[in-house]
Amino acid sequence: MTVQQPAGDFLKSEPGVDPILIEGLFRAAPERVFRAFTEPEEVSCWFLPRSGGLVSAEIDLRVGGRWCFVIERSAEKQVHFEGEYLAIEAPGRLEFSWRYVQEFADGTREATDTSRVCVTFTRAGAATRVHLRHEAIRTEDARRGVGSGWTRCFGYLVDFVSD
Repeated sequence: MTVQQPAGDFLKSEPGVDPILIEGLFRAAPERVFRAFTEPEEVSCWFLPRSGGLVSAEIDLRVGGRWCFVIERSAEKQVHFEGEYLAIEAPGRLEFSWRYVQEFADGTREATDTSRVCVTFTRAGAATRVHLRHEAIRTEDARRGVGSGWTRCFGYLVDFVSD
Protein backbone atom coordinates (compact mmCIF):
# COMPACT_ATOMS: atom_id res chain seq x y z
CA MET A 1 0.00 0.00 0.00
CA THR A 2 1.44 3.38 -1.08
CA VAL A 3 1.20 6.21 1.40
CA GLN A 4 0.34 9.35 -0.54
CA GLN A 5 0.89 12.96 0.34
CA PRO A 6 -2.45 14.82 0.50
CA ALA A 7 -2.79 17.09 -2.55
CA GLY A 8 -3.18 20.23 -0.44
CA ASP A 9 0.18 19.54 1.19
CA PHE A 10 2.15 20.19 -2.02
CA LEU A 11 1.69 23.97 -1.94
CA LYS A 12 4.27 25.42 0.47
CA SER A 13 3.75 29.14 -0.20
CA GLU A 14 0.68 31.19 0.60
CA PRO A 15 -1.87 31.05 -2.26
CA GLY A 16 -1.39 33.98 -4.64
CA VAL A 17 2.08 35.07 -3.52
CA ASP A 18 5.27 35.16 -5.58
CA PRO A 19 7.12 32.86 -5.79
CA ILE A 20 4.91 29.79 -5.89
CA LEU A 21 6.59 26.96 -3.96
CA ILE A 22 5.46 23.37 -4.50
CA GLU A 23 7.11 20.39 -2.83
CA GLY A 24 6.45 16.67 -2.83
CA LEU A 25 7.98 13.36 -1.85
CA PHE A 26 7.76 10.70 -4.58
CA ARG A 27 8.41 6.98 -4.12
CA ALA A 28 10.84 6.69 -7.02
CA ALA A 29 14.50 7.42 -7.75
CA PRO A 30 15.50 10.93 -8.91
CA GLU A 31 16.27 9.56 -12.38
CA ARG A 32 12.71 8.24 -12.69
CA VAL A 33 11.06 11.48 -11.53
CA PHE A 34 13.37 13.60 -13.70
CA ARG A 35 12.37 11.46 -16.71
CA ALA A 36 8.69 12.12 -15.91
CA PHE A 37 9.42 15.86 -16.34
CA THR A 38 11.50 15.55 -19.50
CA GLU A 39 10.02 12.91 -21.83
CA PRO A 40 6.90 13.92 -23.82
CA GLU A 41 5.09 10.58 -23.44
CA GLU A 42 5.68 10.69 -19.68
CA VAL A 43 4.66 14.36 -19.23
CA SER A 44 1.42 13.58 -21.07
CA CYS A 45 0.52 11.07 -18.34
CA TRP A 46 0.59 13.46 -15.38
CA PHE A 47 0.62 17.07 -16.58
CA LEU A 48 -3.14 17.37 -16.80
CA PRO A 49 -4.31 20.96 -16.39
CA ARG A 50 -7.84 20.01 -17.49
CA SER A 51 -9.79 16.79 -17.67
CA GLY A 52 -8.79 14.84 -20.75
CA GLY A 53 -5.07 15.55 -20.59
CA LEU A 54 -2.71 17.12 -23.09
CA VAL A 55 -3.36 17.25 -26.82
CA SER A 56 0.40 17.01 -27.41
CA ALA A 57 3.76 17.53 -25.72
CA GLU A 58 6.99 18.48 -27.48
CA ILE A 59 10.34 18.67 -25.68
CA ASP A 60 13.76 19.58 -27.06
CA LEU A 61 15.75 18.75 -23.93
CA ARG A 62 18.86 20.90 -24.23
CA VAL A 63 19.78 24.32 -22.89
CA GLY A 64 18.12 26.72 -25.32
CA GLY A 65 15.75 23.97 -26.48
CA ARG A 66 12.02 24.68 -26.57
CA TRP A 67 9.09 22.86 -25.02
CA CYS A 68 5.36 23.13 -25.77
CA PHE A 69 2.40 21.42 -24.05
CA VAL A 70 -0.84 21.87 -26.03
CA ILE A 71 -3.94 21.74 -23.82
CA GLU A 72 -6.59 22.70 -26.38
CA ARG A 73 -6.76 22.70 -30.17
CA SER A 74 -9.73 23.62 -32.37
CA ALA A 75 -10.35 25.27 -35.72
CA GLU A 76 -10.59 28.62 -33.91
CA LYS A 77 -7.57 28.49 -31.61
CA GLN A 78 -4.79 26.56 -29.93
CA VAL A 79 -4.02 26.98 -26.22
CA HIS A 80 -0.68 25.87 -24.84
CA PHE A 81 2.14 26.39 -22.39
CA GLU A 82 5.59 27.00 -23.87
CA GLY A 83 9.09 27.90 -22.87
CA GLU A 84 12.79 27.36 -23.22
CA TYR A 85 15.18 25.26 -21.15
CA LEU A 86 17.59 27.46 -19.20
CA ALA A 87 19.47 24.80 -17.19
CA ILE A 88 19.52 21.00 -17.27
CA GLU A 89 21.50 19.03 -14.69
CA ALA A 90 20.10 15.50 -14.93
CA PRO A 91 18.80 14.11 -12.66
CA GLY A 92 19.09 16.91 -10.09
CA ARG A 93 17.83 20.18 -11.56
CA LEU A 94 15.71 21.56 -14.37
CA GLU A 95 15.07 25.24 -15.09
CA PHE A 96 12.88 26.68 -17.82
CA SER A 97 10.89 29.72 -18.90
CA TRP A 98 7.08 29.54 -18.99
CA ARG A 99 4.29 31.28 -20.91
CA TYR A 100 0.57 30.63 -21.36
CA VAL A 101 -0.36 31.22 -25.01
CA GLN A 102 -3.50 31.39 -27.12
CA GLU A 103 -3.02 31.35 -30.92
CA PHE A 104 -6.06 32.19 -33.02
CA ALA A 105 -7.00 31.09 -36.54
CA ASP A 106 -6.56 34.66 -37.81
CA GLY A 107 -2.86 34.51 -36.84
CA THR A 108 -3.08 36.63 -33.70
CA ARG A 109 -1.36 35.45 -30.56
CA GLU A 110 -1.94 36.34 -26.91
CA ALA A 111 0.69 35.34 -24.37
CA THR A 112 1.39 36.02 -20.72
CA ASP A 113 4.66 37.58 -19.70
CA THR A 114 7.44 35.05 -19.32
CA SER A 115 7.84 33.51 -15.88
CA ARG A 116 10.48 31.09 -14.62
CA VAL A 117 10.36 27.58 -13.15
CA CYS A 118 13.16 25.83 -11.28
CA VAL A 119 12.71 22.19 -10.23
CA THR A 120 15.16 20.26 -8.05
CA PHE A 121 15.15 16.49 -7.52
CA THR A 122 16.86 15.33 -4.30
CA ARG A 123 17.26 11.72 -3.21
CA ALA A 124 15.55 11.01 0.11
CA GLY A 125 16.32 7.37 0.89
CA ALA A 126 14.37 5.29 -1.65
CA ALA A 127 12.31 8.34 -2.64
CA THR A 128 12.82 11.73 -4.27
CA ARG A 129 11.94 15.13 -2.87
CA VAL A 130 10.88 17.48 -5.64
CA HIS A 131 10.98 21.21 -4.97
CA LEU A 132 9.41 23.46 -7.62
CA ARG A 133 9.74 27.26 -7.58
CA HIS A 134 7.62 29.18 -10.12
CA GLU A 135 8.30 32.90 -10.04
CA ALA A 136 7.62 36.19 -11.83
CA ILE A 137 3.92 35.63 -12.52
CA ARG A 138 2.44 39.13 -12.65
CA THR A 139 -0.99 38.87 -11.02
CA GLU A 140 -2.28 37.32 -7.84
CA ASP A 141 -5.13 35.59 -9.72
CA ALA A 142 -2.67 34.04 -12.17
CA ARG A 143 -0.44 32.91 -9.28
CA ARG A 144 -3.43 31.29 -7.59
CA GLY A 145 -4.32 29.46 -10.80
CA VAL A 146 -0.77 28.31 -11.46
CA GLY A 147 -0.34 27.21 -7.83
CA SER A 148 -3.50 25.11 -7.89
CA GLY A 149 -2.51 23.72 -11.30
CA TRP A 150 0.91 22.58 -10.09
CA THR A 151 -0.68 21.14 -6.92
CA ARG A 152 -3.12 19.10 -9.02
CA CYS A 153 -0.32 17.93 -11.33
CA PHE A 154 1.87 16.84 -8.39
CA GLY A 155 -1.08 14.75 -7.17
CA TYR A 156 -1.17 12.99 -10.56
CA LEU A 157 2.63 12.65 -10.55
CA VAL A 158 2.56 10.80 -7.19
CA ASP A 159 0.42 8.10 -8.75
CA PHE A 160 2.35 8.05 -12.03
CA VAL A 161 5.87 7.47 -10.65
CA SER A 162 4.94 5.24 -7.68
CA ASP A 163 5.99 1.61 -7.88
